[in-house]
Amino acid sequence: MDHSREPEARWLTWDEAGEAMLDLRRRVFLGEMNWPEKRIHRDRDPEGLHLCAVSGGEIVAAISAYVYEPGAPELAALELAATDGPSVAIGMRVELPEYRGRLVTAQIGTSMLRQICEVLLPSRFFVYVHADSLLHLVDRYARRNFTYHAQVGSGPDTVVVMKVEGEEELEEFYLKHRDLTRKYAAEGGMPVPSLARFLAEHKREDLFAVSGLGAENHYLGQFRLDTEAPRLASQGRLILGEQRQRLTMTPFPPAPASLLDLGSGPGDYLAAVAGEPPFAGYRVRGIEPAPELLARARSAYPDVDIRPGTAYATGEPDSSQEVVTANFVFVHLRSPDLALLEIRRILRPGGLLYVVDVNDATLVGPEIIQRMMETYNRRYAGDRLLLNDLPARAEEFGFELVRRFSTALRDGADGPPVFGEDEIRLGKADAWSLLSFVRTQSGCEEIFDAAREHFFATPDGRISLSFETHVYRLRP
Repeated sequence: MDHSREPEARWLTWDEAGEAMLDLRRRVFLGEMNWPEKRIHRDRDPEGLHLCAVSGGEIVAAISAYVYEPGAPELAALELAATDGPSVAIGMRVELPEYRGRLVTAQIGTSMLRQICEVLLPSRFFVYVHADSLLHLVDRYARRNFTYHAQVGSGPDTVVVMKVEGEEELEEFYLKHRDLTRKYAAEGGMPVPSLARFLAEHKREDLFAVSGLGAENHYLGQFRLDTEAPRLASQGRLILGEQRQRLTMTPFPPAPASLLDLGSGPGDYLAAVAGEPPFAGYRVRGIEPAPELLARARSAYPDVDIRPGTAYATGEPDSSQEVVTANFVFVHLRSPDLALLEIRRILRPGGLLYVVDVNDATLVGPEIIQRMMETYNRRYAGDRLLLNDLPARAEEFGFELVRRFSTALRDGADGPPVFGEDEIRLGKADAWSLLSFVRTQSGCEEIFDAAREHFFATPDGRISLSFETHVYRLRP
């Protein structure tokens, strides 16, 4: 085998790769560590989630996850209390000696944990370590936020059980592993394919936490509606002024056609866009998960059809839409992959997905403002850096990027907004208002106040932040 080749990450089923994974476990666990044969088997291997690194057609590293529904007897045997949601055990982390030191299992394990958080929304992660052979792993898992739970069993079958449990603990665990996957990606690490797509292809959608994810609202949870709705209306007017040209440059299907807008909020922007020439003759509808925003939209715009729904569960029939729009939605989702899966389901082949969102990776400004945004993005469960990854993610789900526009929002105007080519110049107060949401994130108050003071005290201090328009076509 050519060990110089970089391994490739793959999700594999037990049916297609179980024997190869057992062979890898035997080579390492039996050959090097003298485990008994029974320890390399897990009863739940056939339905386990197995993420492997493959080089030259051979599995060189692997890690497995096992999903336990509430009430599973194995949980009681490990003295784990009942929870409302699934528990996920992580185990059988193994790699060939030639690949140790290259962070192969660290990369695939980190991505596995992140994606499980995004797709399954578990109530608990746990591991168990055999007390007679692998106690050094206790320290390794402790560095990944696992805490000691119990020591169970006796003699050679004694295991140390560690867990991550509790709302705050699980959120910290998720954010930590999301940051680590970003770090590996920035260093040129191994891309890991989508768990959501893999599960859908193997008819395991029952594992998707659609209801739990849909009940989250990372965006609205930070604001009061009476103050946020006017800001959204003002933002909508600003964005529409920029979007008119983008809309005319987009090859929308001819009318009659159907358009569904995800996350329509208070309805202002959808009502305005519905009247634009590219959508003449369209049936335009929106969905909004937040009851308070939905009620406001229906009251303010009774002629616009806006219904309850989420990006993960739109309630629309298969292949029923020619266009799906998502304006400032994707960066607030914990699971963009599940949203892409749902959009793929409801779009007709050849239909368009039209995304408008902010990209914090484009932020230019004083060092203190850069640090402020980095602090915010480490703590926020949505992903304001997503647009750099979205084309590759969408490609996995059958979407082709056909247009990509970027517009920079900059301070420097003396009065009303000034529209230029691919930029909008704003007054200093209006420019700072684009970042006002940062102060609502717990732990960001102090740095927000310091950054604001610096910005307004520095006349020549400038900030620039771009939002982008992506147009994707669903391949036939």
